[in-house]
Amino acid sequence: MMSLADRQLSETGKWDIVGISMSVLCAIHCLSVPLLLGVLPAIGLEIVANHEFEWVMMSAIFLVAGASYWKGYQRHGRASVFGFLAAGVAIFLLVRPFVPEAIHPIATISGGLVFIFGHWKNWHWHRPTCKEPCCAGSEG
Repeated sequence: MMSLADRQLSETGKWDIVGISMSVLCAIHCLSVPLLLGVLPAIGLEIVANHEFEWVMMSAIFLVAGASYWKGYQRHGRASVFGFLAAGVAIFLLVRPFVPEAIHPIATISGGLVFIFGHWKNWHWHRPTCKEPCCAGSEG
C-alpha cells in the first residue's frame, strides 16, 4: 500500500495541474460565453462575459505558467520550457487582440493549448530528475 507521501504530487506537478486546469477552464469559458450571452445577465453572471474578466483570467494563467515553468526549469534545466510561455503569451497579447472578434475563440484556444502542452512537457521533463517519493518509478 502506498503512503500519503508516495501519492502526493511534487510541487512542480501541482503547479502544472493548476496551470492545465486553468487553461482548460479558459477554453470552456471561451466556448460557452457566446452561447450563454443572453442567459448570463439573467442569472447574475454577466461579469464572466466581460473583457476585464478575460484579462484577469489570462494574467492568472500567465503567472501560474511562469511559476510552474520556473519550478520545472530549476529541476530539469531545460530553458526551452520558457518557449511555451513566450508562445502562449504572444498568442494572447499579440495575435488575439488583432483578429476579428469571431476568431477570438480560435486564438484563445490555441494559446491555451500551447500552455497545456507546455505544462505537460514541463512535467514530463521533471519526472526523470525527481527524487521525491511521488515520482518513484515514473521515469521516462
